[in-house]
Amino acid sequence: MARPRKPRFAPLLAPFGDELLRVVRAEITRQLTVAVQSAVTKALRPLRAELLRLRRELAQKPPSTRPHHRGRPRSERSCAARGCERPHVARGLCKNHYQRLRYAERKTPQAPGNR
Repeated sequence: MARPRKPRFAPLLAPFGDELLRVVRAEITRQLTVAVQSAVTKALRPLRAELLRLRRELAQKPPSTRPHHRGRPRSERSCAARGCERPHVARGLCKNHYQRLRYAERKTPQAPGNR
């Protein structure tokens, strides 16, 4: 049985076909990329406009007058200890005098029935 003949143009057409496929793929990818970029840009326009509006609005607002500390609200009362003008914290005393009072209470011996 005779062997089939090799086509003469097959070796020449194969690289041409491969190159053609590569160029077509690159062009399709480029077109898709351009289409995707334009869609993303179109979708981002309203977001950018909203961000600019918010930035302008925040720049026009005065800074907050609310204090930046956390915890319990501060009292208007001052410490009951003589000569101390610090703000009241507990039992009519400022934080320093209150801590002194607590320390003194812990160090004093208590009667057995008060425990």
